[in-house]
Amino acid sequence: MFRNNEQKTLPYRMLVFHEVIKSGSFTGAAERLGHTRSAISTYISQLESLVGTTLMTRSTRRLSLTPAGRQFALRCEQMAETLQLAIEELQDFEQEPQGRITITAPHAFESLLVESVIAELCRQYPKLIADVTFSDQRLDLLEHKLDMAISVGPQKDSDYHAIKLGELRSYLVAAPKYLESQGSPEPLTLSHHTLIQLPWQEKAALYSGDQRIILQTSRIMKVNTLPAAINYAIHGLGVLLAPSIFVADAVQAGKLERAMPGWQAETREVFALHTFGKRMPFILRQTAERLKRQLEAMGY
Repeated sequence: MFRNNEQKTLPYRMLVFHEVIKSGSFTGAAERLGHTRSAISTYISQLESLVGTTLMTRSTRRLSLTPAGRQFALRCEQMAETLQLAIEELQDFEQEPQGRITITAPHAFESLLVESVIAELCRQYPKLIADVTFSDQRLDLLEHKLDMAISVGPQKDSDYHAIKLGELRSYLVAAPKYLESQGSPEPLTLSHHTLIQLPWQEKAALYSGDQRIILQTSRIMKVNTLPAAINYAIHGLGVLLAPSIFVADAVQAGKLERAMPGWQAETREVFALHTFGKRMPFILRQTAERLKRQLEAMGY
């Protein structure tokens, strides 16, 4: 454990270490930080003494990171980026966000995104104009001139940057009146029930521990958006596989019940895609962070 005075000196020495790696030499780091070369060498020696391990080997021609040094370098880089981001965010606060932001998201996120994120941002920043397209198709950012896309599930390899916002956990639900008339589905009887199926669920499976069953039935009622599918289920038209956060209110109100407890689909990750690299605009960072907080508050 570090003593208090040691903890106070550690962050700056980590930044010096990061600068040495970026510059590739003590001399380069000294020039960028306004120190002498010998001062940089002293900082690195003190850092290694504090962490209790050798971080790099020095020679007259090159610097080489040890395995511990390579791992530590990643944390130092993250700290440097966090500090830079903190400064940039303060600068952003000096200028009120204004103009148009263009976002696309699946239909399922309509209520969550508009009520909990977009409406709040527009009230907080009156000069902001939010242009949101809800579509279950994955719209290309560049082709459709979008600033951000909320996307669920595995992402294609691309040059777009992805921020993980949370995860969706899905299970089967049905209306009480459906379960009363048709009985509760079980793994062996599931195929005899009516399934309300969304386009991306054609190859869906359910899991319980090491067990796996394909979600197939003799009767399939297809629908193209999750809000519509939830309404179908509430009206007793069949069994639906749906993310828990989007049916939680209906379950709590008694309009839907969970079917086959203990079975659920694979967890699907939610991402915010953008093209801005590390210098993501303030208002888009706010959008992503607020949506992430909402998902966390809802338990994903």
